[in-house]
Amino acid sequence: MRLTSRLLGLLSATLLFTASVHAAPLILATKSFTEQHILSALTVQYLQKKGFQVQPQTNIATVISRNAMINKQVDMTWEYTGTSLIIFNHIKERMTPEQSYETVKRLDAKHGLVWLKPADMNNTYAFAMQRKRAEDEHINTMTF
Repeated sequence: MRLTSRLLGLLSATLLFTASVHAAPLILATKSFTEQHILSALTVQYLQKKGFQVQPQTNIATVISRNAMINKQVDMTWEYTGTSLIIFNHIKERMTPEQSYETVKRLDAKHGLVWLKPADMNNTYAFAMQRKRAEDEHINTMTF
């Protein structure tokens, strides 16, 4: 419950909105994986509690969601700064999370998109393998 409360409090932090104001229901685009489904459900509940009507559009591909945002067919979505940075803005340079955020915020503003403050969530990837195989191969760490 504490995590849910924390996430709800942070929802307003990372939603990516178009710059226009709508009297119609807000259209929320979400991708087709578990994390996005959870964020969508939390976002819908939070915004409805705040008095907004929300129409979720689920299982939308990243590029389609982005184009829908730019074309004002979708009002908001959860997005990774790295996706915007690399896929949509074609920047390969390594940056800190703060630099990535500031860069996509600036570049995406040219498309009428507004990045709100990043959510206080962590999406860290780690390498995992079967214990027996790691022991057999003497694998304790990986360095790139």
